[in-house]
Amino acid sequence: MTKEIVGNDASRESGRYVNPDKTLPKSWRLAMAIAIGCGFVGLVLRYFAREHATDDTIRYVIPWYVFARDHGVGGLAEAFTNYTPFFSYLLLIAARFDGLGEPLSLLKMISAVFEFGCAIAVAQIVWQATKVPLRASLGFCAVWLAPTVIFNGAVWGQTDSIWTFFTLVSVALFMRDRNGVVSFALAFSVKAQAVFLGPFVLGMILRRRIHVAWLAAVPGIYVVLAIPVLVAGRSLASVFEVYLDQANTFHRLTMNAANIWVLAGATPYAIGVAAGLALAAASGLALSIFIARSKQAGPEFILLAACVSLMLMPYLLPKMHERYFYAFELASIALACLNPRYLPFAAIAQVDGVLSYLAFESGIVLGLLPAALCNTVLVFYLVLDLWRGERGFRFPRFAWLGFIVSIAGLLSNLVFKGASWNLSPVYLLTASLATVMTLLLLKESRRSSGDSPDRLS
Repeated sequence: MTKEIVGNDASRESGRYVNPDKTLPKSWRLAMAIAIGCGFVGLVLRYFAREHATDDTIRYVIPWYVFARDHGVGGLAEAFTNYTPFFSYLLLIAARFDGLGEPLSLLKMISAVFEFGCAIAVAQIVWQATKVPLRASLGFCAVWLAPTVIFNGAVWGQTDSIWTFFTLVSVALFMRDRNGVVSFALAFSVKAQAVFLGPFVLGMILRRRIHVAWLAAVPGIYVVLAIPVLVAGRSLASVFEVYLDQANTFHRLTMNAANIWVLAGATPYAIGVAAGLALAAASGLALSIFIARSKQAGPEFILLAACVSLMLMPYLLPKMHERYFYAFELASIALACLNPRYLPFAAIAQVDGVLSYLAFESGIVLGLLPAALCNTVLVFYLVLDLWRGERGFRFPRFAWLGFIVSIAGLLSNLVFKGASWNLSPVYLLTASLATVMTLLLLKESRRSSGDSPDRLS
């Protein structure tokens, strides 16, 4: 490796061309081949799931699309969705392609575009931190084919990929010593769930001595993005009441989210909401202070801190849906690509996510308890690892116990609830591909472990 560096420097000084190391083009070709192949497989999976629709999609999202198609830009004067104005704009764009596909397919295309963006964002995070093409390619593939990603967008037509994309961009910017507050503000302007990254963002603002005035970008960008609907005639009050109305939609401590409230289901609703908000606020503030004061540094620390924030908040907050761990599930894939020691985390997150989705998709609640227990292990492990740094709770094999429990819960669901088999080919195929990519990553990490640390810096 030293000879390669000296040879490259010498070639620059002499102005003569020197053939690069033959292994570099080969590694790039392999990385691109894997990415292209997985990209095609992801499109096929999305095509197979194009006709599947949930009750929520039929009752709400498709009528929103029809309204946008029939009324055009003039429909912005009405609050025809219970989402923020940004989503209304996306519906108007999708409606412009009406006739080229079924409404449901066009709606799912919105999710697919941002899912692809999330995969690119994770690949960029991994590449900037490692400069290893194969790792970046595997990060892209793992996100694009992740079972929860397929479930969320291709199967359900949900839009969690939108706010997650801007969340990942925010993390990527902070990892590159740049200001990611604006991207975080964009994520919050899409959905309130972006607040899960709030403790991390506040900690990075304090850590990097970014002026606190940047926090004004959060409401500021929300208002800027709302200008078209305000000009169209929609009232300012209705624009700002979106998140309040969403918070009051359901009155349950957990909406199939595998979090602490599965374990405390007997808690009275009012007490649980108050306690959950207080616990999450205190934990989030403690995390922000720790990030600001920590002497640890480097891309892995920053990404680990972001993962803790994205995991800890939906784990502690009440009234969470099964979809709200989405950003953590994708960020954990990036973390696993940076350090294969975190592969069990990404694997557990995916299986726990599928267990939670099945609770809504097929009425299967059997897997929620093991999923909640495994997420408890993840939270405990992540917080200790972040807190102790290099002296952390380093027993990665212990995390595989959670994966085994999750797998057992998933298999029991498939065995005891035959109806769930109608979607299982998608899960089995994506899980198999993810397993193959995991093995490739482990093999590649062992190969690079003998190289100089500079290659991974």
